[in-house]
Amino acid sequence: MSAEGCKQIMEIYLNEVLGQRKFDRIPEIAAPGMTDVTQPGRVGPEALLAHAQGFCENTPDVEIDVVRIFADDNTAVGLWTWHGEPKHPSGISAKGSPVIPRNVCSIFEIEDGKIQHYRVYVDAVDVFTQLAQ
Repeated sequence: MSAEGCKQIMEIYLNEVLGQRKFDRIPEIAAPGMTDVTQPGRVGPEALLAHAQGFCENTPDVEIDVVRIFADDNTAVGLWTWHGEPKHPSGISAKGSPVIPRNVCSIFEIEDGKIQHYRVYVDAVDVFTQLAQ
């Protein structure tokens, strides 16, 4: 697949699946055997659907801001932030403050026009700053 095609898959995921809750787009972009590191025991579109729906259900008012997407012929990297109030934070600091990582890096390994592997990272400085509060 071309770099532009890989970039388009990331755009669909961030802008349409997460941003507009178009979960019906997931089968178009997720391979049957896709792995999502956040969903152990699930594979394929089911895994990505559980991930995306869980994120959106936890933050019903979520808004996605795409910072930048990098892509080559088999990888797409999306840097993004999100806004909204989650029902459940990712953690609690030692002082009792909610920890909500909002700066995210999504990485897709893509083959034959579909996501084969999805890994997500959060901004460690953002998390450590919140843990200190």
